[in-house]
Amino acid sequence: MEQIVCRTTDSQATLRFRALRGMGDRVVGLLGTDEGAEPVALCGCSSIHTWGMRYALDVALVSRNGLVLKSCKNVVPHRLLVAPGAYYALERPASEDPWPSAGSWIAIANASTEVAAECVAQGM
Repeated sequence: MEQIVCRTTDSQATLRFRALRGMGDRVVGLLGTDEGAEPVALCGCSSIHTWGMRYALDVALVSRNGLVLKSCKNVVPHRLLVAPGAYYALERPASEDPWPSAGSWIAIANASTEVAAECVAQGM
């Protein structure tokens, strides 16, 4: 399964996500999982919903070049988040761990590459 690595500029945290690229995978996302689920990156996605979720999520909607357009922590079930221009929807079960904030930049790379961290401070 493809992994995506993100390095944030605001907290310098490195976050790992399971990449979901197909329409079916993106529609399901974290639906049907529990609070121990692996974080996911929905690729080619500018909105998410939490209908049918059983727990809260942390969500970041990110442009193709790494600008965090919207970031919401502890999003409860039955909500809709939209960010025109977003390409990645990053989701994880709600957590106190570091999370990118709106307006910050993240470097996004396939886990097999080593260039992600080098892009962070350059504003993409």
